[in-house]
Amino acid sequence: MWKKTSIIVTMANDNYPNGKRAKTFNNIVETPTKEQIALFTQGLLMLSDGDLLYGTEVIKHNTLDVK
Repeated sequence: MWKKTSIIVTMANDNYPNGKRAKTFNNIVETPTKEQIALFTQGLLMLSDGDLLYGTEVIKHNTLDVK
């Protein structure tokens, strides 16, 4: 059974230690589309201080009932 979906967005910028920073966003829609992820990351880039998108990772968390 679906519990939650998380997305990890990694941004690159010389201002970050090691040049990269990963941020996790929880409780997004169960199955985000590529278009939704693109719009979300574009918004983050617009609000950033010169960041570049390094990558995204979608993680689905499910619960398993043992019977």
